Amino acid sequence: MTKTTLFLALSSVLTFISCERSDIQNENETVSWPEITQFDNLAFQADGLVRVKDLSAVRELHAELLAAGLAVTSDSIPPNAANPQEIELLLGDLENLVTSLKDDDLNNLTLGNLVLGLHPVIAKLIEAAGMPHIHANEGTNGGFLYPIFDDNGKQTGTVEIKLHDDAGDLEVWLKRGGYEGDPWLVPSKTVLTLNFPALDKRVILAVRDHERNEDESGASTIVEGNTNYFVFPGATETDATWLMGADFAAKGELIFENTTTGLFVLRPHIHREESE
Repeated sequence: MTKTTLFLALSSVLTFISCERSDIQNENETVSWPEITQFDNLAFQADGLVRVKDLSAVRELHAELLAAGLAVTSDSIPPNAANPQEIELLLGDLENLVTSLKDDDLNNLTLGNLVLGLHPVIAKLIEAAGMPHIHANEGTNGGFLYPIFDDNGKQTGTVEIKLHDDAGDLEVWLKRGGYEGDPWLVPSKTVLTLNFPALDKRVILAVRDHERNEDESGASTIVEGNTNYFVFPGATETDATWLMGADFAAKGELIFENTTTGLFVLRPHIHREESE
């Protein structure tokens, strides 16, 4: 074997090993698809607005929603996506919806139906990509995060609200400052009011008890008589069935002491079967 032949043979082997290692590293990397993540967050927001019949707010979001949808193309598919063939098929369905959204003269019914069709397809794309389906304002406990404002309109904290779709019960965690803030500890006798003006309903959230006030993991949340964790209905036996269901959406406002969230769209944390 000549030196040239030996060199070419070694080069081929090294190239094969390098490509094999690259493929392994690529498969092990976390799948990142910024375009679908951005579109998912906007579509979920629009979906909630449609469900509470706030079509004017949907129209205000329309241009941003459309731009995000047009950015989700075959070229944007991450190279290490789990199932690229399925993604290509699903993109066809998504493209049809996005193309229909280009019409500036959509009536409310058509616009609402198109928006409601987006999120289910996006959810399937995220699953096919092998990504976790987490929204931008989703907290560490699986609820959704909303700012809390004082009387002057200044943000003083953040609340994470988790509505369980299977039972209609609510859990709330208070934080100082922004999303990453420390627990906002208030006296355990504090009660929180969650108003639903359009439904003419309200719920009262309170501690489970004043000794431990355990969260659903069984951990105590009481610190020297203070806590940041509140629940509904707790042991009150108040009817919570009207809050049940994966499709529930309503505008609510959380109030306690001299603070408020202002109106926001409450959506449930979805409990899925393990087989899914």
